[in-house]
Amino acid sequence: MSVLSYSESGFDTQDDRWDDWEDEEMNTPMKCLFCTQTFQSPIVLFRHAKQAHEFDFSKTRAALGLDFYQSMRVVNYIRTMGLSDPNFAQVSGFTIDGTEAFLNDDSYLKPAIPDDNLLYALDELDLDDSASVGSLPRSLKADGGLESPESLRERELTARIRALEHQLGLREREVKYVSGQFDEYRQMVKRQFYDSIDDSGVGKEATDIGEKGSGSEEADGSNYYFNSYAGNDIHMQMLQDKVRTEGYRDFIYDNKDIFKGKVVLDVGCGTGILSMFAARAGAARVIAVDNSDIIHKARANVIENKLEDVITLVKGKIEDLELPVDKVDIIISEWMGYFLLFEAMLDSVLVARDRFLAPGGLLAPSASYIYLTAISDEEYINDQINYWDNVYGFKMSAMKSTGPVIEADVDVVPAKAVAASRALIAEIDHGTATPAALDFSSSFTLVATRDSTIHAFLGYFDVAFARSQAVPGPSQAVLSLPVCDSDSSDAQVSARALWKQPESSMNGFTTGPHGTATHWKQTIFVLREPIQAKQGDEVRGRFTCRKSTTNPRELDLDISYCHVAKDGDGQAADSKQLSYQLR
Repeated sequence: MSVLSYSESGFDTQDDRWDDWEDEEMNTPMKCLFCTQTFQSPIVLFRHAKQAHEFDFSKTRAALGLDFYQSMRVVNYIRTMGLSDPNFAQVSGFTIDGTEAFLNDDSYLKPAIPDDNLLYALDELDLDDSASVGSLPRSLKADGGLESPESLRERELTARIRALEHQLGLREREVKYVSGQFDEYRQMVKRQFYDSIDDSGVGKEATDIGEKGSGSEEADGSNYYFNSYAGNDIHMQMLQDKVRTEGYRDFIYDNKDIFKGKVVLDVGCGTGILSMFAARAGAARVIAVDNSDIIHKARANVIENKLEDVITLVKGKIEDLELPVDKVDIIISEWMGYFLLFEAMLDSVLVARDRFLAPGGLLAPSASYIYLTAISDEEYINDQINYWDNVYGFKMSAMKSTGPVIEADVDVVPAKAVAASRALIAEIDHGTATPAALDFSSSFTLVATRDSTIHAFLGYFDVAFARSQAVPGPSQAVLSLPVCDSDSSDAQVSARALWKQPESSMNGFTTGPHGTATHWKQTIFVLREPIQAKQGDEVRGRFTCRKSTTNPRELDLDISYCHVAKDGDGQAADSKQLSYQLR
């Protein structure tokens, strides 16, 4: 996520400049000469014209020695024919032999359609507009004689000036538009982040920046969320997470038969990696959707890998978009956040399911599960909590969470810190779940696996990839099995808990401490009062998770629990209630 900072020199970013705009932001899609399809590159456009409409522009230009202006006339002539004849889009095998009158007709130097960027991208094809006067084509005058080279050159130069003036006007409008967007964005950032600092001083700075979840997104929270995914860093972090990326890749490549010939929707496509996996697996068409500006780079990635004939990229919110197809066969999406539900992107996937997934269609992943366990980790407590007791000889108790709500922490916890069994507290079938059901409350029982001081509860999630949404994941009995196959201290984590069973048709992965660390890490709920537990003791309670009322992408969580000693005749200690927030 891009980090904004404030300094005496004014606005700043980690890139130390505000004007680091990508060239593709200025690009205008170019319409095919024959059909309505659009492209970002003239090379890709003419490749499409050759393959789909059997018109080889590059070969024709070279064979006839067409210069820049004659190439412009060809483009405008074909566009004019398309405007005058609705059936022209069905033309196949359009050709010219160099004798056509329009090649010397100045009226075809005027753009046939407004703001036709293709005319000004022709120079990308290395067109020769510097021919000598002696080589300029000569046309007939009204009296039947040949027009002099000087007159022809004057006419060509006039036409070129006219075209350049039109291009200049187009660029001026684009610059004005982008400049307006930039000013609006800059004002929004200043309003959200810095005005409150200037108004209230240092104390308010700590509140607004350190507790940004308390309302910083109210003005435009949706844009803030999507903008956080526009930079490269966050996508590199996700791509380098092998558990995540290879989990999707392996499911798609191991099941090419269910992707072959299918229409696939990628919700929140990011760099386009999942879309490209699907295309390589044989999907007939992939529609990649993202509301972040990363989609411009995704488009470039798709073109660079020559998959633009399969993958269509669409920018916008899936809740608002109309797709170029009515239904899709498969929806793929990497929507998971911390503790699975942070960021609330699953809600958008469920909307996409209800709007676009064909009956019998598949979601990947097909199901997800949230687990709760308990940890004993003195090192974590000393580093994160007790640290404030002595900071270079000073006490800073105010830095601890002393209020009624505790900040849940996200960190990687070693497997050796786990001190209890796990409990399945949420099971989500992506084919039937509703957004309302993602707020949940579940009872749990954890059994201490050794004598220890329990410092915190720990939450994590698993996801399943099924071949059919009719059976989205393993049975609840299998999901509730312990991580290890035995209770011995040296027991190995089961292949089942790591989703590595070759004989199973079910793919998946875990983000738990018993697996390889992921960028999701685990979620830690520190206890105000540690539990002194003996092996076999139980911690019973109820876990409640719901979207925050101030920002629905954040989570409010409540845990009520009691300690039941194994040798205490089943008598529970006093119940305790703790509230947490995940921001």
